[in-house]
Amino acid sequence: MANTIDLKKHHRDFKTPGAFFSISSRKITPEMNIADYIKIFYMYTHSSQVESVFGNTIFPSRLYGGRSFKLSRSLTHKHIHELEELGINLSLTMTGHFFDTDDYHHSREFLRTHHRKGNSVICTNDDLARRIRQDFPDYSLKASIIKQIDTIEKIEQNLELYDFVVPPMDRNDDDAFLESIKQKTRIILFGNANCAYTCPLRSCYLGFSQKSAGQPVTAACSKPKISRLDLGSVYFDIKKFKKMGFRYFKLVPLAPPLAVSATLHLSRARNRRKEGRLNR
Repeated sequence: MANTIDLKKHHRDFKTPGAFFSISSRKITPEMNIADYIKIFYMYTHSSQVESVFGNTIFPSRLYGGRSFKLSRSLTHKHIHELEELGINLSLTMTGHFFDTDDYHHSREFLRTHHRKGNSVICTNDDLARRIRQDFPDYSLKASIIKQIDTIEKIEQNLELYDFVVPPMDRNDDDAFLESIKQKTRIILFGNANCAYTCPLRSCYLGFSQKSAGQPVTAACSKPKISRLDLGSVYFDIKKFKKMGFRYFKLVPLAPPLAVSATLHLSRARNRRKEGRLNR
C-alpha cells in the first residue's frame, strides 16, 4: 500500500504539530540566505519545524558521501552562522562507505569545530561512527539510508550504536513494518523522495563514496541498466506517520520552477536592507 499523497491537496500535513524535519542543503548556493532557502525550497512546511539542515560544508572531507562534493553547493561559514541564529542544528553527511585513519585525522579539526549538542553526523560506516562517538560524544549519530536498514532486526541492531536510524523510503509503504518498530521516536522517515524511492540498487551512493575517497569509481547510477518505475517527485503521508508515533522526517528539495531565482532575489533584498541599516 503506497503511503504517498498529492502535495497540492495535502500540503498542510507538512505543518502537522509535533512533526520535525531535517532538510537537505543540496540546492543551496553561497549567495543564498538560509531562511530564504527554507522559505522557497520547503515552502510547504514552517521554519519552526526544521530541526536541522543536512549536507556538507566547504571543508573538503574525504569522508563525505551521498553525493559528489561540490563547493558551490556547500554550506559556508555564513550559512552555519545563520543556522545558529535561527536555532537550527547542523547535520553533517559523513556517509562515505569507507573508513580511513588518515582521512579521519584530516577531518578531526573540522569535526571539532562543529561539535556541540544538537548537531549530528550521518554515517554509513560503523567504524567511523564509533570513532566519532568516542572522540566527539556531543554529536548525535544518525544511521544513513545508505546502510539499507530495512528490517526490524537491522533497526534494533543499529540503534545500539546510533541515536537515530533512517530506513529506506520504500519501507514507508509497509504499514505492518512501520507499526512493528518499537522506538519510533528514534526513527527518521523520509517525508518526500525522488529517484531513490523506486531504485532497486541505489548503486550511485557507492560511486560517490569511491570518488570522495579517491578510489577508482566502479559504481554509478543503475538507471541506464535496470528499468524501474519512475514516479518523479513523491511526498509521503506525514500526518498518518505522525499518528503512528513517528516525529522526525527528512526532506529533499523537490523545488518548484524558478526556486533558485526567487531565493536569490529574496536574499539580495535582505542583504541590501542589512547594508542600509549598517550605513545609517
